[in-house]
Amino acid sequence: MKIILSKLLGRASDLADVEPLIALFLGAALLAVFLSALFSPARPTSPDSDRPGLLWILYQQAACLLWAALLVVFLAGTISVLRIYLRQTEENFQRTHGRITRANYNAVQTIWGSEQQQGELRLEVYTNEDVTERIESEDPTKPALLRKKTVRHLATGNPFVAEHHDVTLRQNPRKKGSAFYDGYETECGFAWQLRNPAEAVQNCNLTFPLPAAGAMYDGLTATLNGQDVLPQMQIQDGNLALSRELQPKEAMDFRITFKSRGLSSWYFHVGEPREIRDFTLTLALPDLPKARLNYPDGCMTPTDIKPAADGPGSVLTYRLDHALTDKGMGIALPQLPQPGETTKAVLGETERAWLLIFAMFVLALTLAPVRQAVPLAILFGTATAFGYGLLADFSDLLFGFWGSAAVILLPLFLLLAWLLKRTVDGIGNSLAALLLLFGLVYPSLAGLDWDRQSLYLNLCGLVLLAGLSWLLVKRLGQPEPDQPPVA
Repeated sequence: MKIILSKLLGRASDLADVEPLIALFLGAALLAVFLSALFSPARPTSPDSDRPGLLWILYQQAACLLWAALLVVFLAGTISVLRIYLRQTEENFQRTHGRITRANYNAVQTIWGSEQQQGELRLEVYTNEDVTERIESEDPTKPALLRKKTVRHLATGNPFVAEHHDVTLRQNPRKKGSAFYDGYETECGFAWQLRNPAEAVQNCNLTFPLPAAGAMYDGLTATLNGQDVLPQMQIQDGNLALSRELQPKEAMDFRITFKSRGLSSWYFHVGEPREIRDFTLTLALPDLPKARLNYPDGCMTPTDIKPAADGPGSVLTYRLDHALTDKGMGIALPQLPQPGETTKAVLGETERAWLLIFAMFVLALTLAPVRQAVPLAILFGTATAFGYGLLADFSDLLFGFWGSAAVILLPLFLLLAWLLKRTVDGIGNSLAALLLLFGLVYPSLAGLDWDRQSLYLNLCGLVLLAGLSWLLVKRLGQPEPDQPPVA
């Protein structure tokens, strides 16, 4: 018994920390049941005399106290069990519908490709000079050591004259497990106009960083002044590298194109601390309208956003000239609609809705007062919880949430509302209306409008408080009933 009470008190404390409003109503419901059972007007009389003795009175009081405590424990246990049922229903549905996991995400990255971060071309212009270094020995009797080494002298000046890049990104979601992951395919074309800033012959290293390690690159081309230089390039640490000699003030037109694919976001960044001149990046998003655009952290907003020439997409243009910046440019794909997303959102609110409904049943039936209030509250509360379980079970069979709600959930709640009208006198109509409000309207609105969940919960709490206040005032204005309400 001690262990059971400890668990019930622990769950009550957790509920009070997370949902204080609902905990207040449930606490009031349990208190109402306890007081109603404890101060029930029906009392057994002593069989021996019309005037019971002290021991008989103490026995009566102890029996009422024990009965009231047992009712409260039984109700608290029922709440705990049905809450576990609702949580398991939600967790089972989430596990099989749209459950995004890090393991599956890593698997999709391995199979498809990871987030792509495209770095800027790096150009190093230099000359090498062989110099002899003389190292004197500490022992004057020994000759000095001569050592030759190569010293690299970097050319001063900015070799980047202009750059114009075109990237087309199309969404291509990938499915792994029960969820979709926001994959995409890209067609990239990068072009740079370069010039040797020195008046003498120089050496240069062109280094193009590939945007993701282990990614797939198809249709790769690299040209310099119209000539194919891809066979001359080497792959070094995830970069395409080309070394050649530069003539004084030589101009270069360097271009790279390829197709690739990745996940979640695409990002371009000029990492070198230099002046950016005559820069244009055109990012075409044929299937991503302006209303759904989102940018990765550290990105600047586009200079211009235009609708796509064909289709619902957008074209982002970044223009910079004589600029200094360490901000990037790119796009973060929006979250994909997942299988069962609407049902999952509504199921996430059913626990709060059910707790409100159960508190309403217990409080209203106890304050009315209604005979067999506790069994009726448990029966209607259990039927409501099973209704939410059926919603999850039939969601895949009846075309998602709306089909299941129309065929299963709505008829069940209408049947429960009709039964309330028939079995509960006086307040049956009000309870039926509140059941439909808390059981159907509230979880649907709160689940589909996530930003206003607390608003809907507070409004429902206000409606319940107003109804219970009216019922309590009505009860206080009536004489005490002859029969106990919770027997």
